[in-house]
Amino acid sequence: MVRHTPIEAANASAKAQPPVPPAVKPGKGYTLEPDVHLWVDEQIFEEDVRAVLRMMRPNTRERLAGWKEYRTGGAHFRVTVSWDDEFQITSPDTNLAVPHMTEVMETLLVGSCRGQDEQNVKDEFELYRSVVRDLYQRLEQRETCYE
Repeated sequence: MVRHTPIEAANASAKAQPPVPPAVKPGKGYTLEPDVHLWVDEQIFEEDVRAVLRMMRPNTRERLAGWKEYRTGGAHFRVTVSWDDEFQITSPDTNLAVPHMTEVMETLLVGSCRGQDEQNVKDEFELYRSVVRDLYQRLEQRETCYE
């Protein structure tokens, strides 16, 4: 019995393997590489389009469930409010685009105070009242523009 070192055993095993057949070459004038690059470019483009659409139309699950949405924004922010049919049907005010507008604004405002756990309740809610007072003043100013 002949003993081989691990390197000799690996070399002997490699020699015992059948040779790998050469790659089949396509017909004359055909190059595979540009076609593969074109396919990859198309796939990347399609994924980019899907990503942009997801950014433009968030809340896919809610929309598929029949939810309505209202979108607005300013120079440096965007706001999207989504709601279901029951929320809209139970709204006392039908003159606004968003049903239960007061409840929606309250939900956005209350809880948005930074460090609310370190503040006492009076200070936190005074901050919310100052936001509402500022909003009231802005509405007053905007109304004068239309008079």
